[in-house]
Amino acid sequence: MPRFPPRALVGLAVVLLAGCGNERTPVPDVATPADPAGTRPIDLEDAGVFFTGPGNWDDGDARGALAGGVQSGRATVAVWRYPRTEPLPITRAQLTRVRDLLVERVRQRDPTFEPEASRVTRRAGEPAIELLGQQTIEGRRVKVRSAHVFAGGAEIVVDAYAPPADFDRLDPTVFLPALGSLRLRAPGTPR
Repeated sequence: MPRFPPRALVGLAVVLLAGCGNERTPVPDVATPADPAGTRPIDLEDAGVFFTGPGNWDDGDARGALAGGVQSGRATVAVWRYPRTEPLPITRAQLTRVRDLLVERVRQRDPTFEPEASRVTRRAGEPAIELLGQQTIEGRRVKVRSAHVFAGGAEIVVDAYAPPADFDRLDPTVFLPALGSLRLRAPGTPR
């Protein structure tokens, strides 16, 4: 085995250590939602739901009543489908009553819920209720736009939420376009 003179070993050590600078590699920001880049179709065929989402956001997993959606950082568009056996609200009076009950139910589930606005409307051509407010989801404060659409024997809920600091940026570029492009059909039916 060749022996290196001590000076050579010290020199080698200095060269190797010089490559180990004090600069730290920046940690990627995985919490801040990405600005949307392009669009793509989001087809949740098993739930009978279609909408247009950002081309650069990740798909959300489906499980139970959660049909899927898209997400980036701490921002999410989640679609839920709840089959209903009771008659669905159709008239403005019925929808107004259901809206009031819905706000009450959300407050019971999350005492931190602060409603900012609510309205009776139509989404995908069907009767709907939309809530806007702030609440806590998984221990984090978020601003949420929640649309409850009543069609085909089900309540389809589209929850679009982000940290309050990001919501105003994402609402006109992601959340409202997703709701505006919403289309419904029978579950399992190809588009």
